[in-house]
Formats: sequence, C-alpha cells, structure tokens
Amino acid sequence: MRILLISLLLLSNISFSQHHSESTKSEESPIVDNLPSLYYEFVEVVGILTTDEIIALIGEPAKKINIKMQSSNNIIASTWYYHNLNTDESGTYFPTTELDIIDGFVESVTFMNNINESNLTEGTQFDIKKQDIIF
Repeated sequence: MRILLISLLLLSNISFSQHHSESTKSEESPIVDNLPSLYYEFVEVVGILTTDEIIALIGEPAKKINIKMQSSNNIIASTWYYHNLNTDESGTYFPTTELDIIDGFVESVTFMNNINESNLTEGTQFDIKKQDIIF
C-alpha cells in the first residue's frame, strides 16, 4: 500500500512539473505602440523606453557614436542620430534628432537644424525627467 501511495505521489509530481515547464510565458506588450513626431511629445515618451524598444519602434539610427571605457572596452554611453524624425509645432521636420543614452535609457534629446552631426552646432536640448515609479 505504501509503495502504491509513494508511486502515485511521484507520478503526480512529475506530471505537475512537466505541465509547468511546458507552459509558455505570455509576450509582454510594449509600453507604447509608436513614438510621436511632435518634439515635446517625443521627449515625454522616449525616456521610458529601452534602446531595444526604441529600435523596434523607429529602427536603427543613421549614426551611432559609442563611448567606451578604456580599461574594459565596455560601452558606457552612446549618441544616436536620426534624420527627419521629429517636427516642430508647424509640422516642419528637424533635420537631425540626437539621443544621448546612458545605461540603456535616453538621458537627453537634442533637435538640430543642421544635418551634419560632426559639426558642433547648438540645437534645442531637452533633459529627460525620470519618474520615481512608472507603475
């Protein structure tokens, strides 16, 4: 009788563990489905997204500049450039949008009227306001 009880107990545990190992995780839905093009709306949304989410929404940047630690060669910050991504209030596109990224999140956004990123011209820069708790 004990052997039968132990056998049933072991079979139920095996069955239970197989059931849980086969269950699939539900896909997490993205925080946003698209990024607004109007510059001040864009700034409000882009700061809560990871770099992977940004790429999924708007694609790879036209140009990336990575800043690496000299000792470890790890990327500690990046600057990404997109062209004709954001508009002003009149609907005119800024030729270049610069995203400054640290630790996988956008820290500041600069909207430039000059297409040449290598030329150090000033643009309108917005620092991203981090929320303490998102949810």
